[in-house]
Amino acid sequence: MRCCICGKETEILQEGMCESCFSKEKSPFSIDKIIKLQICKHCGAFYLNKWEHGTIRDMTTKTVLYYLKPKKNFEIVDRIENIKKNQMQIDFSFRKEKTDVTIKLLAINGFKIEEDLFSEIIFEYTTCLTCSRVRGGYYEAVIQMRRKEGILDEKERDDITEIIEEITEENAVSKIINKKEGIDFYFISKKMATKTLEFLRSKYGGKIKKSFEVYGRDKSRAISVLRLPKYKKGMLIEHNDEILVVEEARNSLDVRTLSGERKRFLWKTVDRKEFTVLENPELENVMITEITPEKIQVMSLKNYDTFYLRKKDLPKDINIEVEKEYKAIRRENNLEIWWYYGR
Repeated sequence: MRCCICGKETEILQEGMCESCFSKEKSPFSIDKIIKLQICKHCGAFYLNKWEHGTIRDMTTKTVLYYLKPKKNFEIVDRIENIKKNQMQIDFSFRKEKTDVTIKLLAINGFKIEEDLFSEIIFEYTTCLTCSRVRGGYYEAVIQMRRKEGILDEKERDDITEIIEEITEENAVSKIINKKEGIDFYFISKKMATKTLEFLRSKYGGKIKKSFEVYGRDKSRAISVLRLPKYKKGMLIEHNDEILVVEEARNSLDVRTLSGERKRFLWKTVDRKEFTVLENPELENVMITEITPEKIQVMSLKNYDTFYLRKKDLPKDINIEVEKEYKAIRRENNLEIWWYYGR
């Protein structure tokens, strides 16, 4: 096939022209010389039909693709590799208040188009809707984090706050209020609050209680209280005169005995008040000082009193050795060895 302009032999023609002549005579692409792009001066979001976040390169690329005429879906590449795809090669020159963009080479429908299209993107700084709401203290929902029969400690408050920051969009929370009993998060979106509440419930367990607060005209705010279980990981509790270590407290109470046996209790069983938290348990180090065929001698390293345990009462997979140390819990002047301490 021959080009109708230059007569060049080629396997591909577009409207009777080769790639070179088509680029000169009839390019299907154009772009405005100056484009104004709104950017939020607080969070850096940019507006292109909607507010969204991204790097300056992302913002510029999306803007170019939006204003390129005719509008098509292009893949931005460093060099044209596959002309069967719609690909575009762009040079960016970033400055403080604007960005210079040069489109050097495009590929569409198996056809390469060499062309220089220049555009200048000027940034207009404003305040996005989200930041406007955050700065104005606007909120549509509140999540109140509490613990049953207790308060949240500082580490728990920090962990929960960090998790919410990780799983939510930027500026999703307009304010955070720390209270003696817990912490309150004010969300600008009910949808985001609902999503966050579900995630927190799956991670920490607990029960949710919801209510609504009417404001304005025919509007309401969702107030959700997530009350975490009374028991938490690492806590020592007592049940039927046995000391248990809490391993998990979400959908059920998962514990481990001092000898290492795992047990699980449903919350309806726990709620019958058969479990007691050991407040400030007294821990001390003990050492195995003697091993006989039937028993072992254990000595407290705190006050040096000794006692004997029968070998058949020891956990089966415990490797006992003379002078080996363990942790023990003292209750009513008796020592109970925590064989699986720290494991």
